[in-house]
Amino acid sequence: MANRTAKQMFFDDGMLFGRDNADRVYGKVERIAEYSDGVSSTDFCSGNVFRLDDGRYRMLYFAHGKQFSGRKFFSAVSDDGVNFVPEALGGSKKDYPHEVMPITKGDEIACICEDKRGTERYKLLMSEFDGRALTVTDTVYTSEDLLHWSKKEGSFWGDGTEPLASAFYNKHKKCFTIVQRPFWGVRTVGCKTTKDWKHFSKFRHVLGVDSRDERLNEIYGMYAFEYEGTYIGIPHIYRGLDSEYGAKYKNGIIDCQLAYSADGEYWKRSLNVPFLTGGDECPIVWVAGMIRRDDDILLYGTASGLVHGPAFHEPGNGRLFIYKLRSDGFIALKNGKNSPPARIITREKIWRGGELSLNVDAKNVTVGVYETKESAGAVNLLGTASPIAGFSASDCIPFSGDSTRHTPVFRSGNRIDSLKGKTLVFEINYSDGSLYSLSGNYTDVFNTEGARYRRYGILPGEKLPDRR
Repeated sequence: MANRTAKQMFFDDGMLFGRDNADRVYGKVERIAEYSDGVSSTDFCSGNVFRLDDGRYRMLYFAHGKQFSGRKFFSAVSDDGVNFVPEALGGSKKDYPHEVMPITKGDEIACICEDKRGTERYKLLMSEFDGRALTVTDTVYTSEDLLHWSKKEGSFWGDGTEPLASAFYNKHKKCFTIVQRPFWGVRTVGCKTTKDWKHFSKFRHVLGVDSRDERLNEIYGMYAFEYEGTYIGIPHIYRGLDSEYGAKYKNGIIDCQLAYSADGEYWKRSLNVPFLTGGDECPIVWVAGMIRRDDDILLYGTASGLVHGPAFHEPGNGRLFIYKLRSDGFIALKNGKNSPPARIITREKIWRGGELSLNVDAKNVTVGVYETKESAGAVNLLGTASPIAGFSASDCIPFSGDSTRHTPVFRSGNRIDSLKGKTLVFEINYSDGSLYSLSGNYTDVFNTEGARYRRYGILPGEKLPDRR
């Protein structure tokens, strides 16, 4: 069996047999820096950040003018992805050294993404507003360096949609997925796909508000990205309005929640409460960028000091915020300080070899390993988990601390790698802390899939040989 590192995060209990004394909570988001160029106010959704080939980071952002009329498109650079300065680009036709290119009045940048498959490395999705016709022309620009852009003729990514939008490469579908609104002012989220940036699928609705939301909430859009085989979305929620007769436009705030998807196509929302806000000083916060580092994640968002409506018509004191959270730190299963110890039991995993790795910050962390086999006379091929000698939780040396890559150690000297080819269930015990993820070389299976593997050696998705 080939190496296939997988990761289980805990957005829901779909791949768990048990969860005791552990509450699902968001991970801690820490605002660690902010950026302002002194001449503009970032009141729009912007802040796309990319790691360059030379190791630096470039941030592109779209902003109102404090010292100029209209809107402009700027660049800033950083050596560490946290501390940015305006990038000196030069150019005789620009009003400011860090200006990337002119923006036509009424246009807005919807998003920027990186396409590593060939030429035209970067794609910029532009929304060109026509206030008289009350529609939007959605065009694609391309660049090799993020600084020199040209329009891709004949490429129209939307049918009248507007920011905010996002685009990511979908590894499952082998195409790019664009997350967008269906039309100007229509506050719901859907997807389109493309393989060549000239031909696009039909819009398909994927996410909206539901009955668990606060009254009068609307979903404003969603920034989404691929993350280690899964897909994370950051829905922007427009809320805090009073009942009135008319459009939901004047006043109100925007903050961010979380959503997730196994394939980048079918989405679920997470806890339906704010994951990230701009705080009291910024009623509106947008997230438009993510960078993954070794042991943490950086999120980039513009923020406005004005409420919805005024924020789009006059420059405020908007700036760019940089947030940090631990690796895999979007969601956690948390055990309280005075609670009985947590016990998390996974569903079956076909173990392909190697060791188990835990992302955990807790006390007295132990792991027990069980093997599943068919029960005698069981209907529906229900696997029964039995402990494996030398791999019980009591055999595991307790760990207390904070680690994004903790490998369980057993007193017997046994290694989980020796269980290659078996269908395993893991029991993870801990207290006073949080479990963020587990990873290893495995394939998740449900009961009949596990039974078929044990009987015929066939993995999910593989065809059963003709046995007639």
